[in-house]
Amino acid sequence: MHADTEERPSPVAGRGLFATAAIPAGTEVLRPAGAVHEEGPVNHACDPNLGWRGDALVTLRDVAAGEELLVDYATGTADRTYVLRCHCASYRCRQMVEGTDWQIPQLRRRYAGHWAPDVQALIDAEPA
Repeated sequence: MHADTEERPSPVAGRGLFATAAIPAGTEVLRPAGAVHEEGPVNHACDPNLGWRGDALVTLRDVAAGEELLVDYATGTADRTYVLRCHCASYRCRQMVEGTDWQIPQLRRRYAGHWAPDVQALIDAEPA
């Protein structure tokens, strides 16, 4: 984990990962050992401030001190059985996050270059 982060209680769900100082866009924050949606400490949001770069989660934009670090779980899974009910406050909230969301054209554009490697491989294998 990045030195300027800490786990603490989250208003999103249980515990979360928070910035303790400002973190610039493009900064590596965490290299998860497994699926983020299974092991934590990063919670989900439909308008996240984290995305994938290789095997690491990086900031998609500048993050302010005190801000919770959040990732769209759809960017890290292609498990067809995965379903999460979401009630985030974002205007982009999809209500349901599914393991097939990588197939949604709007999400492909929004997260271009920021998918987990296995999901990116599926996207790259699709005909243009």
